[in-house]
Amino acid sequence: MKYHLLILLTALALPALAAAEEPNIEPGLWEYENKMTYEGDMPIPDRTETNQECVTLEDIQDGAAFFDDEDMEGCEMTHSDVRSDGMDYTMECTDEGVQITMEAKMEFMGDRSSGLITGDMDTPMGPVAMRIDMEGRRIGDC
Repeated sequence: MKYHLLILLTALALPALAAAEEPNIEPGLWEYENKMTYEGDMPIPDRTETNQECVTLEDIQDGAAFFDDEDMEGCEMTHSDVRSDGMDYTMECTDEGVQITMEAKMEFMGDRSSGLITGDMDTPMGPVAMRIDMEGRRIGDC
């Protein structure tokens, strides 16, 4: 499975943002911490990743801060609800023969964000459940 797909989702990847209510996210330099845990017969170590991203007002308004068409290849959004204070979505992806179903709940608080993504992966080595706890915060100007 492509690891960057999970990282992309933690960065609030939603194509629906362009047509939705503008999220309550302040432009600037953001830092995201993502704690990923897995359960299943296939041993996948837990991990914590931190990344930074510059988010502009234009990125927020057109969805570019949260979505990259190239990284979403093989995925289909099956439900989305985007509001100024957050978003919920479900997504189904197929990546290198692995079927992934995800559900996300995000909260936007201006200079902070938090969320939870849960998912089930149907791998050739058996089912795997994943959980991604996310925290984001604006740390300054770009």
